[in-house]
Amino acid sequence: MYNEYADDIYRFLFVHVRDMELAEDLTADTFTKAWKNIDNYDFKHPRGWLYAIARNTLTDHWRKKKAIPLDEEIEIADDAPTQEEIMDKKLEQKRTVRAISRLPEDMKSVVNLRFMQAYSVKETAEALGMSESNVRVVQYRALKKMKKDLSDE
Repeated sequence: MYNEYADDIYRFLFVHVRDMELAEDLTADTFTKAWKNIDNYDFKHPRGWLYAIARNTLTDHWRKKKAIPLDEEIEIADDAPTQEEIMDKKLEQKRTVRAISRLPEDMKSVVNLRFMQAYSVKETAEALGMSESNVRVVQYRALKKMKKDLSDE
């Protein structure tokens, strides 16, 4: 289970905390909690079960500390970009990260899973413990809010 889902859980946590070491620690905590609660393991939806534990681990972390804002750049690999393309991408990245950082936590989670990890609506719903229709509504509202924030800049 760890080999199959550790990278996904790490990326999910990293998007929220923007700190590699902290995301690694929270990932380890998630799997430790999963191991301790293996009796409650959901064999039908292991991904959703692990994401629920990761989300709770993240919530526990934020209760202890303030959330770390998303104001760092995300590296984007490209074959041979020009300087202008690099600058355009960095500017767009910063704007997008700022727009994501302004979203409420439920919207950040949906945007992360749907667009950064390419989850389906069903997988996102399972991972976040939401209905599929709620995922669609939250996604719509998140994108609408991000579009407004980006157009206001």
